[in-house]
Amino acid sequence: MRARLLALLVGGLAVLAIAQAQQFPVTVVDDRGQEILIPTRPERILAIGALYVEILLDIGAGARLVCVADSPDNPAEVADLPRVGPAFSPSVEAILACEPDLVLGAWGAVRDRLEELKITVLTTGLIASLPDIFSTIRTVGKAVGNLEEAEALIGEIAEEVILIESKVLGRAPVRAAFLYMMAPDTPPYVAGAGSIENELLFRAGGINIFADISGFPQVSLEELLARDPEVIFTDPAQVENIYGSRLLAGVAAVREGRVYGIKASAVTSTRVAQALRTIAELLHPEAFGG
Repeated sequence: MRARLLALLVGGLAVLAIAQAQQFPVTVVDDRGQEILIPTRPERILAIGALYVEILLDIGAGARLVCVADSPDNPAEVADLPRVGPAFSPSVEAILACEPDLVLGAWGAVRDRLEELKITVLTTGLIASLPDIFSTIRTVGKAVGNLEEAEALIGEIAEEVILIESKVLGRAPVRAAFLYMMAPDTPPYVAGAGSIENELLFRAGGINIFADISGFPQVSLEELLARDPEVIFTDPAQVENIYGSRLLAGVAAVREGRVYGIKASAVTSTRVAQALRTIAELLHPEAFGG
């Protein structure tokens, strides 16, 4: 009997904690550092950006999505939802037609206009690290009343990241680069320090040959040749640009056929652990039975 009463008490406390966590109004902080008041639980959510769509689906709030912006990275689950134009330039009129009570991801003039019309808008900061992804998940979860599910998702991602790191721990780091080359023999943009690509290379058992440079600078092909990465990661559509570069034929990654496509959207996603696993497997196939 005591055990049963204890179970009922624990269960009741859990339900109470969830109810308290989901009480509205709530306040969250956006990319501008401004506090955004969410007066009631959002029931008609519009998402501009694939990351917001993924988060809502993964934390069990996907049924409340009423419209999305066009993006090639949108999950298949939202293929039939109305569109409000491209993610980089959505239509204010189309957004209003969806009658949202929360818009995720609007910025610039679009956000200004929506806020003038008293539409609640929440946009989180740029993703430059795993903690940034976790912060975005947590902020969105709190805003839509699914904070517990958001914390569970963060835990799942973190657990997978730790598991992957454990497999490459102690192995000699592989010299690698994350870069984007728009056409053969054109100077690429490289991911340096302060980018999530840099962090993932480190966590996957690599060493970023451009870790001494910040952001996403453009470098010369001669500089890339001199640094001679063993592995190159790029957008899948740009792999052939690297293999097709006459100047890069002598780079170790090109000579050895170790140029791989990883979508940029995959590393700023709730699927980031899957992207990390792919990077780690390509850097250290022996650690994964390859």
